[in-house]
Amino acid sequence: MHTKKNQLTKYGNYLGIPNNLSTPLSNNGVNIMGTQAKDIDRAEDREVFSDMLDKLDIDQPKWSVLKTMSEATTFANKVGFPVLVRPSFVLSGAAMRVCTDE
Repeated sequence: MHTKKNQLTKYGNYLGIPNNLSTPLSNNGVNIMGTQAKDIDRAEDREVFSDMLDKLDIDQPKWSVLKTMSEATTFANKVGFPVLVRPSFVLSGAAMRVCTDE
């Protein structure tokens, strides 16, 4: 007989499943212990997070989802340096960098 096993996900992804897998696993019936998939998604999805800040009337810096170096350079030149470059689904800050010029 097959039984579901709990999966542990933890803030910052130091233990457990990668943050970007929490929602698909939860949607497929896996019981997520710890930080819930919807809460990880709310923190990680820039558009969802930005919408939440807007609804709460909290100022936020200019941001954009960028996929190419050209897009990133254009955005950085538009808003001004320095800029924070951050990969998606990384709550811990791993791989974030501050860019001071092109």
